[in-house]
Amino acid sequence: MVKDTNKHLILIFAIFVFAFLYRFLLMTHATFPPGADIGLHNSIIHSIINQGSNVDFLYNYYQMGGGLSLTFPGYHLFTAQIIMLTGVPEYLVHAIVVSLFSSITVLVSYLITRAVWKESAAIIVAFLMAISRFDIEMLCWGGYPNVITLMLIPVTFYLYIQKKRFTKLPFYISTSLLISSIFIVHSLSIIVFVSILFSMIFFSLIFGSKLGTTRFEALSWLLPVISAGLITLPYLIKVVPAFLTNSTNAEINLATASARVLPLELVLPLFVVVGLYFILSKKYHKRYFTIPTLLLVLWILVPAVFTQGYLIGQYTDFHRFLYFVMLPVIMLISLFIDFGSSFFARVIDTYRSSTSQLNSTTATIKETEPVTPKRLTSFSKKANRTLTRANLYAGFLIGFLVICFFIPLFAAPQEGLKQQTFYQIMNDPLYQGMDWAKVNTSDNAVVVTEAYYGWWFAGFAQRPTWSAVVPYFLSLSREVPIAQTATNLLDNDYLFESSFKLSDEVHGIQVREDGGYMARHNPQIFACLNWTYSPYPFFNFNNNQTKIMYEVNGVPQSITLDKLPVLAMCMENSSQYTAVSVVKGNEYFTCTQFTVVYAGSKFVNITYTLEAVSKDVSLSWLQSTLEVNALPVGTERSNSLGFLAKNVKVFGQVVFNKNIPYINSKSYNSAYTEVRFDYNLEGKKQSELQMSLTTYSATNNQALYDREDKTLLNAFFDKQIDLNLQPENRDNLPLPAPFNYQAELKINNIEYIAVTRSYMADSNADVRLKFANDPLFNLVFINPEVAIFEVKK
Repeated sequence: MVKDTNKHLILIFAIFVFAFLYRFLLMTHATFPPGADIGLHNSIIHSIINQGSNVDFLYNYYQMGGGLSLTFPGYHLFTAQIIMLTGVPEYLVHAIVVSLFSSITVLVSYLITRAVWKESAAIIVAFLMAISRFDIEMLCWGGYPNVITLMLIPVTFYLYIQKKRFTKLPFYISTSLLISSIFIVHSLSIIVFVSILFSMIFFSLIFGSKLGTTRFEALSWLLPVISAGLITLPYLIKVVPAFLTNSTNAEINLATASARVLPLELVLPLFVVVGLYFILSKKYHKRYFTIPTLLLVLWILVPAVFTQGYLIGQYTDFHRFLYFVMLPVIMLISLFIDFGSSFFARVIDTYRSSTSQLNSTTATIKETEPVTPKRLTSFSKKANRTLTRANLYAGFLIGFLVICFFIPLFAAPQEGLKQQTFYQIMNDPLYQGMDWAKVNTSDNAVVVTEAYYGWWFAGFAQRPTWSAVVPYFLSLSREVPIAQTATNLLDNDYLFESSFKLSDEVHGIQVREDGGYMARHNPQIFACLNWTYSPYPFFNFNNNQTKIMYEVNGVPQSITLDKLPVLAMCMENSSQYTAVSVVKGNEYFTCTQFTVVYAGSKFVNITYTLEAVSKDVSLSWLQSTLEVNALPVGTERSNSLGFLAKNVKVFGQVVFNKNIPYINSKSYNSAYTEVRFDYNLEGKKQSELQMSLTTYSATNNQALYDREDKTLLNAFFDKQIDLNLQPENRDNLPLPAPFNYQAELKINNIEYIAVTRSYMADSNADVRLKFANDPLFNLVFINPEVAIFEVKK
């Protein structure tokens, strides 16, 4: 027995070492840990360190420009002490700390499984937790405080389960300190832990006798929670009101509902598998209902229920609740692996023993039968000695564990490397950019950059950083306008929109303009949809696909708009309209593009005005290509085109107001069309071209889209096209506030903009050109991964 215990301890220690090395080597595989949240955590650490003894844990000097912070500081206090004591590089300290705590979770899973079920299953749980995909993933994206609480929660539950093994004082002190740690480390973990524990107490008060406990015992479980609340009360008094008043935002909620809701087919199996715990409880504990069984069931059910919080108007990143159910789910898998291995080993061993006895009896009766060859007899005896029940169990166990490597819940080292590569953000050139900023910019210089690099920048360059983060990754109302401004500055120079009514429903149309210094969106027109946060990009003009043909002294020449120098660029805004004017030209002619939306109008009006500046110049043709994320719909007309994006049920239309062009369109796939416009300028000195574009949700009648016969579909949208050709009655709706990059830079005192190569890859364009060609900016740092531009005073 002692030998077996020692072997098990050695095996568990080996699994722990493997788990730590696996995690640490993944974290440092590319020198810098993967993920962006490490930057957030480092910014909190430096905010704490820089405040000295008078620390305000609710303030972050660097993240999202600096301001209120609701990230709980427990992890950061612990890590800050190690950083100050050791002098080890900060990113390396993060990697060591979270790898260690994540590995301790492996040990805790072993202890709790052994206490509730059996030793062999506990060893399997430890191994599977060591390769848990969800644990590896959380390390890779940087959920460090959650890693800590995913260790603290099972430790606390283990003590509750093993309460009878402790005297009262050590139990209450240890559990109170553990729960206090949870209360200052991670907010979402507090909600999950307290909900599970309170649910346990509730059911124990009602069904105490069936669960084998008493009401007094159940109520005593509250004492550590109350003690922990009192210990952390000074912090909770400050953070809870701030959390309740600053964490709700309509834009964050809409974005979360659009992108972070878990599909039911992923959640429903969790409600089904919990019944297996009751069956296992009957097998191992001779009763269906016990305190440990109920705990494990609630450990799965409570987070699963929380994933559906949006049904009652409560929003968060619902994906994160899945991390809490992994340990009890893996425990369930391990129990069935152990049971299956034991079952098959027992059946085969019993069959082998019975067959051996039968053969022995038969051989005694039939002594005259031919004798079995000695070689075969020797092999048979050797096989019998080898194929013991223990060896059979080990064989089946290894087979089942190998199968686990192909289940998405687990990540073998090669899969872990894929996770690390997917989440890897930082590299040496990007880090050099942060080092340059730390040395060459003032401490309060405001920097704008993309989401993930921005979080690193705030934490490791320690500069107030505006990051272009999508709203569903934000948690505070104050962060939304900052993130939106950062996104707009990186993505376009101007953004404006109009609201209008159709069938008593309010719709929106949005215009994004890159300006004259970059050829990409010149402009791009979106349909604002009421069922999703993200508008749908319907129309797009690109200056490098707009060519002007002209003659100088009878000699034909041509130039695309992107090659023309910018002469002037501005935004006009009033209560009645918002417009952007871009004037480009050379020594022969000027081209003014005027894009305008009017209050209550469904149309974006675009006017090109071309004017020769020399008497020897005549204008010949303007050729332009319109990119449409839709297919043609309706009857062809000379003065209008209709399009339909069936996948999102969005309709779009182009109306030609002056100088109707020659039109040639081509559809390349099931949802994309290019339309070529050829305007004959007839050799004039001056010419004006006008078109109006609109896009919106037309109808949600799915039957109309599903019909193979497109007659009814075309007839429906023919009516829409005809209606839009009539004089428009504008609604009395106010214009939303526009975005003007020049004004935003000045108002927010933004000093630097950092553009990364990864952001350019995501944007499918060299965004650096927008800043490099604009005289408002000055390039101050560049390497293969990042370019930093200073905003000229």
